This record gives sequence, C-alpha cells and structure tokens, in this order.
Amino acid sequence: MSTAKLQDYQEILRVAQLYVDGCAKGDGAMMQPAFHENATINGAPIQTLFDGATQAGATDSHAQVDILDVVNDVAAIRITLENYFGADYVDFHALKKGPDGWKIMAKVFTEA
Repeated sequence: MSTAKLQDYQEILRVAQLYVDGCAKGDGAMMQPAFHENATINGAPIQTLFDGATQAGATDSHAQVDILDVVNDVAAIRITLENYFGADYVDFHALKKGPDGWKIMAKVFTEA
C-alpha cells in the first residue's frame, strides 16, 4: 500500500516543472535542483543534460507531465516534450524522495 500523499504529487510536479522550464529557457542551472547529484541521462552523467540545454539555448517547447505511479518514496513520471528545436521527445524519469525532498534519479528519453 502506498503512503504517498497529495503533497508528494504536488512536489513531484514542482520538480518536473523545474526541468520543463529549464528546457524551454535553455538554462541547465534552472533544472539542476530537480536532479539528484548522481542522476543519469540515458546512462550518462546528468551534467551532459545541463550543459546541452544551456548550449542549445531557449526554444518554444511545450510539455505534458504525467505522474505514472508513486509508491512510498519512489515515483515514475513521463514528460512529453513537443517542439524542442523542432523535434518531439518522450522522457521517463525515476524519482526518489530523500531528506531534501523529491529528486530525479534517472532520465531516459527517445525521440517521438
């Protein structure tokens, strides 16, 4: 049985929004607080995401965040990102709740 509360769902959406806003604004530093320091992106260090977003710059992207499941202190979300420099992507993020709240531990993505 899950012990997730409404506050958990709200916090997960807030964390996801940091990532989405950082993508749209081309600001890796803006999205960094959403991720655990040891997070990965498709198996690579998460710093590649931050550097890539900053290098790419702002874009007119739009996102839909779906919380797939929350069980105790773990969660899975899907982010559908449209028009990220003309391409569409689907991300899956695994999150873990720790002393500092919810953090993205891993991001995997594919072009839609």
